[in-house]
Amino acid sequence: MAWNNAGPVTELAPGQSAFWEYSWEHGQDMGVQIAGPNFPTSEIAPGQLSTLVASNQGKQLDGFYLYGPGAMVTYVVTITNISAT
Repeated sequence: MAWNNAGPVTELAPGQSAFWEYSWEHGQDMGVQIAGPNFPTSEIAPGQLSTLVASNQGKQLDGFYLYGPGAMVTYVVTITNISAT
């Protein structure tokens, strides 16, 4: 499964990071998920492109019982602008 534009457009200055959490309805475990940056090409002028890197990807289990009632899976990722300027 793949998708684009799953969240709001977020501007990151060089060296700045954004932390994202995402989940599915009812906190379902959807297996391994990989998130990455997506450039809104219609909004970026030539010469203003950055290098964005996804890191610290994982998933966390929230809830009292492991995969039992009340358990929720949340996926996490950090996106960092590693451009010099």
